Amino acid sequence: MFHKIGFFLIAVFSLPVAALAQPESSVYKGFRISLFDVSIKKRKDDQISLKLSVANTGRLPVSLGKKNEPAPENLVIELDTVNLPLVLQGREILLSEAMRKEKFSLQPGEILRDFSLEIDWKTPDTPAVPLPSGQICPDLTFDTVYVAEFSEKTMLLRFMVRNAGNVAANLLGESDKAEDNLALNVYFNSGTKLTRGAILAGGIFIQKGRETLDGLLLPGQVLAGEIEISLANRTRFTSSLVFELDPFQTANDCNRANNTKGITPGF
Repeated sequence: MFHKIGFFLIAVFSLPVAALAQPESSVYKGFRISLFDVSIKKRKDDQISLKLSVANTGRLPVSLGKKNEPAPENLVIELDTVNLPLVLQGREILLSEAMRKEKFSLQPGEILRDFSLEIDWKTPDTPAVPLPSGQICPDLTFDTVYVAEFSEKTMLLRFMVRNAGNVAANLLGESDKAEDNLALNVYFNSGTKLTRGAILAGGIFIQKGRETLDGLLLPGQVLAGEIEISLANRTRFTSSLVFELDPFQTANDCNRANNTKGITPGF
């Protein structure tokens, strides 16, 4: 259902969203919509289903999807990029393109809640910019790792991995099996640096449709995931956890010195 809000509120609402908007080739001439509250409903190998809110923050009515009437070329689409799901960051243009093909009508000041949108997935082209070292390659590194849940027997851990390189990192192997995809291990250890005495606590393989949609991590993009480990093999001498990225060296990673990260959760 649509909700009417005043022009004063629209002006206030549009300011922070506009600041976060992706660059558009169109110039604002009265047609403008803002997309926010974007969440993922379902993922497939070649498609992603979203739920979002759409607001007409312009001064003219916006009507899309009418027979034989394409979307206005000067329609400006703004995105709340700060709160966009991680898998869509760096691929905002796909969201805008999909929205232009939808059918809806909004008067100025109206908001459409819980709008369903499906995006057919495709991998964008990204130009390579040489690193200061002159290398052209991906560089996978941990942004952060932390304990999400903790019980007497198990621990749920979450991690975020960033591609600090200048080309996309391929996270999937050549076969359809998960065993040749990028892996991540977690160890019980006496300190936050990985040692030979570390005890394997658990591991996962990155999977398409779970941590990634197309198997690629673009430059600057972050991948998020989680792993549950058993505490059965933990000893009183292993007070820390160490995360290891790509233990089987399947990725073309130009800097493996930043592929581990340790924390001391306080067992």
